[in-house]
Amino acid sequence: MSFLLILLILSSCNQAEEKVSQELNDQVMQLHDQLMGKTEDVLKLKRRLDSLSTGKDSINVHKIIASLNKADESMMDWMHHFSLDSLDKMDMSNKIGYLKKQLEALKNLEKSTDSSVHAAKTYTIK
Repeated sequence: MSFLLILLILSSCNQAEEKVSQELNDQVMQLHDQLMGKTEDVLKLKRRLDSLSTGKDSINVHKIIASLNKADESMMDWMHHFSLDSLDKMDMSNKIGYLKKQLEALKNLEKSTDSSVHAAKTYTIK
């Protein structure tokens, strides 16, 4: 009887971890999709700023363009290093830890992207 109780407890723990893993994976994918949507804004803003890059305020324009480039490159780097295939090979504890790190990395990337986009939009509105 106690063996069945232990199995039941372990089973419910595994289900809870699987739920956490799935929720984290969903959050990572949702944030990834949001950031990919912002990539189009980044590219449009870079093109708009390129036309201003030889003006009297070219130093500031180049700084903003560099910031946009960094945001774009960081997203591409993240996608290059993120591996859904390796998630299937991880045990649940490692999977949850990996997804937490990836979510944190994407949140930081979102902050820098939003900051760069905001600076570019503010500059181009002048």
